[in-house]
Amino acid sequence: MRRKDREITDTDSIIQILSECKVMHLGMCLDNIPYVTPVNFGYEHTENGFTFFFHCAEKGKRLDIISKNPNVFIEIDNGGEITEAEKACGYSCDYKSVMGQGTAKILTDSAEKKHALSLLMKHQTGLDFAFEDKDLEGVSVCAVYVSEITAKARITKN
Repeated sequence: MRRKDREITDTDSIIQILSECKVMHLGMCLDNIPYVTPVNFGYEHTENGFTFFFHCAEKGKRLDIISKNPNVFIEIDNGGEITEAEKACGYSCDYKSVMGQGTAKILTDSAEKKHALSLLMKHQTGLDFAFEDKDLEGVSVCAVYVSEITAKARITKN
């Protein structure tokens, strides 16, 4: 990371950034053609690191790509806020972001899918939900196991 003064390495601070964000950009690649899509997400942090979860339809481009190339990249940010200046080159942006490289897996086990969906809904709504087997019909759930994560922020306003 070039700007070490903006790097965030503390896990609690990374979790705080994640708690403020609802959309993850999922980057994938197939046949040297990149594909990035926004997804709502949930996550968990364990001694093994961060795992992110998202859901999608039972068929589609995301699943096609992940099936052939599970290597992915995630980007999550708080949307940023422009900071004004008198001159054009003085303008900047305050932001908080998390990025990570990892491997995606399409979950097939019902218990894993229910767990992932529970985490996703908790993150998105703050509420606890239980899922039944019938709730899993028509939906695919994926996990992204992040092997490398970085976080960065530029904040000039309190």
